[in-house]
Amino acid sequence: MSLELVRTIFSGFTLVSVLFAVLNYWLSRKKAKNDAIESRDKGICEQAIISLERAYSSLMNGKSDYSMPEPNRLNWLTSARQIMKFKQLSSMLETDLYKLICSEHEEHWKHEFYLSFKDDSFLLPAYFKANNIHLKSALIIMNFKQWSPDVKDPLDSIDGTQYINDGYTLNGQHGLEICINESNEDSYK
Repeated sequence: MSLELVRTIFSGFTLVSVLFAVLNYWLSRKKAKNDAIESRDKGICEQAIISLERAYSSLMNGKSDYSMPEPNRLNWLTSARQIMKFKQLSSMLETDLYKLICSEHEEHWKHEFYLSFKDDSFLLPAYFKANNIHLKSALIIMNFKQWSPDVKDPLDSIDGTQYINDGYTLNGQHGLEICINESNEDSYK
């Protein structure tokens, strides 16, 4: 083997080693960046969830029996502000995992708010006029409790016939089975 051939081979190995080092550096930086984003999102998501809990708690003044919230201006203002903080925080999320987690908590708390507003008193202006409820905060809270029209219902992607025909979902569920047999197929498909 000539000295020139050894130099060429050594240069080739050196070039490959440099490429591996650069690739390793790039991959480790990418992983560190992804880890930092995930860690940041975890903290944001946790705080966003706390904001929803506080929004409900402040409006309901600590009650958890789905009774009508007191017509207290400060409670409504505080709750609306916490909802807006939740929206601000959740809009900062970058990872799909924490977006989904936040979305699940949001859906839960929307339901909690919805259950607390089932009283017909909310249809009357007297409730909102009592203690001068801040109307913008009332709008924010009423908007939050609604199912957003741009959110796709996950149940829409399910074909209920799979559950009907799986051999175990309807076991012992005679009432549901009779109801399904009497219903229009579109109601579960």
